[in-house]
Amino acid sequence: MKNQDMKNILVPLDGSDTSKKGLEKALYFAKLSGASITGVHVVVVYPTLAATVTKYRDFVTKKAEKMLDSTKDYCKKQDVKFTFKILHGKPASSIAAFAETQKMDLIIIGSRGVGGLRGTILGSVANTVVQKSKVPVLVVK
Repeated sequence: MKNQDMKNILVPLDGSDTSKKGLEKALYFAKLSGASITGVHVVVVYPTLAATVTKYRDFVTKKAEKMLDSTKDYCKKQDVKFTFKILHGKPASSIAAFAETQKMDLIIIGSRGVGGLRGTILGSVANTVVQKSKVPVLVVK
């Protein structure tokens, strides 16, 4: 892929150190190519009692919005265009589908997020995104 061909970079963000490293790598590529960055956060809510799920979903969504707004400000200071989207569902499937439907040129994802077991070499979300995505994926450690 030539630099001028890369215009849209997708970065899944969950607040983990590796997702922040993914953002830094995306900023590097965006500055080289003039690409814009789209950050996504996937809210996962497991069904239990409807009222509890709604309150929890609202809480997690607001928390994600604050993180992504802060990230947008950070990218603006770096002179890189940043937009974001909050998705709901299974993280890996949602990320891969969003990347394809939004015609992203590259996904840059942290090797491990906030979930899962410590010591996992490649997190289950990152691994599944690599397997499912029709868009090139760069995994950052």
